[in-house]
Amino acid sequence: MRWVLELSFAAFILILTIALYNYTAPASIAVQAGERGRVSELSAFAVRLAASPEFLFRLQYSWEEAVAQARREAALIDPLASVDVYLPTNGVCTTPPSPRIAISLATVLPNGTTVCIAVWA
Repeated sequence: MRWVLELSFAAFILILTIALYNYTAPASIAVQAGERGRVSELSAFAVRLAASPEFLFRLQYSWEEAVAQARREAALIDPLASVDVYLPTNGVCTTPPSPRIAISLATVLPNGTTVCIAVWA
């Protein structure tokens, strides 16, 4: 139960950080106009996946189906978006190269396995 609270708190901090960045970023370094909403939506989607007990249980028992469903949901936000779930390399969640946005979050499955959830477009 403690990991759920820690994960929820971490998700809240991440969303707050992204919201503050989007609010304060000058136009010269911000994502192009029209993309800011999608970046925020994809960020919130990544956090929702990492904090979703339903997704984590599905991932534990049916990895491919859970990832395929997450990819379909990401495509509804942005047609070029994709999702991947993988084990950390040397304890680090690497971010896949992406032309626009890439978000990588670590989370823990109910069986205690640490996984990385990457969302990119």
